[in-house]
Amino acid sequence: MNVKTFQGSTMAEALGKVKAEIGADAVILHTRSFKRGGVMGIGSKTVVEISAGVNVNVQTRKKNPPKENAESNERASRAAEFEKRNVVRSAYGAAAKVATKAAVAGASSSGNSNAGTTAVAEAPAPFASTKEMAASVLNHSTFELRNEMSSLRGMVESLLQRTATMASARPDMPGQLAKAYAGLISQQVADELAVRVVDDVKAELTPEQLANPAMVREKLTAKLEALVPVGKGSTVSRSSTGNGCRSICLIGPTGVGKTTTIAKLAAAFKLKQRLRVGLITIDTYRIAAVDQLRTYANIIGVPLKVVLTPSELQTAMKDFADFDVVLVDTAGRSPTDKAKLDELNSFVVAGGFTEVHLVLASTCTQEGMEAAIDRFGKIRTDQIIFTKLDEAVSFGVLLNVARRASKTLSYITTGQDVPEHIEVGQPRRLARLILGDKL
Repeated sequence: MNVKTFQGSTMAEALGKVKAEIGADAVILHTRSFKRGGVMGIGSKTVVEISAGVNVNVQTRKKNPPKENAESNERASRAAEFEKRNVVRSAYGAAAKVATKAAVAGASSSGNSNAGTTAVAEAPAPFASTKEMAASVLNHSTFELRNEMSSLRGMVESLLQRTATMASARPDMPGQLAKAYAGLISQQVADELAVRVVDDVKAELTPEQLANPAMVREKLTAKLEALVPVGKGSTVSRSSTGNGCRSICLIGPTGVGKTTTIAKLAAAFKLKQRLRVGLITIDTYRIAAVDQLRTYANIIGVPLKVVLTPSELQTAMKDFADFDVVLVDTAGRSPTDKAKLDELNSFVVAGGFTEVHLVLASTCTQEGMEAAIDRFGKIRTDQIIFTKLDEAVSFGVLLNVARRASKTLSYITTGQDVPEHIEVGQPRRLARLILGDKL
């Protein structure tokens, strides 16, 4: 392990020294800032100190005494073999259950009472394909395999349940509405919302109008649009509020695209609206994150400040006080890491931002997004941004989550290009996506 300490007058200068000497693979172990020089604090200068190194995760394994090596290796081998067998059996059992339920469902829908029995009878015996399955199973980690099988089982069971609901629970539903209801469910719109929408449409249209697909679709769009909580004042090109500098802080879990979204907003404000824009980053945990935002800042032509503490954030905000817009990037935080969330909250409180947006990736599950909303709910949150819509499997989840959060939707991002792939979170746009429109 090679650990060194670097000092600079600013965070950016210290990080530059780390990168120059150790490289981009450097891992930051500790950071601090302190005063140096002066008399009784007068005339002193701030010094930022970073301890960084490479290969810090390498640990020396404790060797077993020579007499115990054979016995220890044998125990480890037996444990590994036992775990492999358990993985194979669990995977086969889950796959068999899914196949059986799917076969039974197919038999029920086709009216063939013997189809389900036949499918079960033709399923391979538990040990007939064990070797073939083991070859595939052992190429994946235990966690990934069990997670995939659990997700597959859950999706199939949910689909079977929803199909049964569509087939038997609403026999009074006209053909066009039945098709619309099925489409909403396939987009993972919550069942209670889907029922509410189609019931409202049924009540407001005549039988002749219900037979018109275009009229039904337009009415469905209006009903879905009314369900999306969107702030009327949100716009990518909105100018300053008139009450001084507009400051926007983005928070959220790791990997949701906060830094790219910051760059898109900065480009939109700077290049399209011709506003004075300043960038601040609190994400000093990854050197690559600072470099990424600095690259964007240089391309767009806006100043960037790297801060380490809440007090430094306040200083940076004062330096940008005469700007039109200040955009603040934060480090991604796990929703389960209370200490890091508390640290993030201290920055949000110190910043006194005009707006705080929670960024959520539309590629995440509804359960994952709702968990993030609950945990980040302890931090001031004004609006929600949904990212990566170009990678989303369905869009109904976004409606469910937005209503669950009771926060207005400010922006959506639809790709990686800066600044093109960012839009205002328009209700009609999301409604049309749910109904099958393309991005």
